[in-house]
Amino acid sequence: MTADKSCGSCGLCCKVLAIEALEKPDGVWCGHFRKGGGCGFYEHRPPACRAFECLWLTSTRLGDEWRPDKAGFVMYSDRDGKRLNVVVDPGKPAAWRREPYYSYIKAMSRRALEGYELVVCVGDRRTVVFPTEEIDLGVLPPDRKLVSGYIERDGALTPFAMVLADAD
Repeated sequence: MTADKSCGSCGLCCKVLAIEALEKPDGVWCGHFRKGGGCGFYEHRPPACRAFECLWLTSTRLGDEWRPDKAGFVMYSDRDGKRLNVVVDPGKPAAWRREPYYSYIKAMSRRALEGYELVVCVGDRRTVVFPTEEIDLGVLPPDRKLVSGYIERDGALTPFAMVLADAD
């Protein structure tokens, strides 16, 4: 967290993210979230909540308009920083396509050439974003794995995204 940022009254992560330890599904407000902001279960919150920091909190580049409750989505990285997740409030499914967000998200997707992924999640729907296109993978169960990147085809790099089949 940067010194000049705090969650304040935001808490959008308490709505859009699933919290297994609390049996809270994604897309619904956590029962412990207080309307003025903050957690009513703060001292006893699970490790997933304690450890979570969205990209807005940790970035010195993202201004106040990127605060999740203003933007309409929460951004965070996983897979050792190799995937940026943009988890959109299901009540505002097109929020990530508004400006100034869309242009910046597209610019961040340029890192796909270096092996990074940028995935937009609206409920269970997954869209992988590349600088030149977006690949909508449709509705996926939360436990399904996806991979994306580039393949060489006819001497040019072509983006791809796919859902891995179950190992069973």
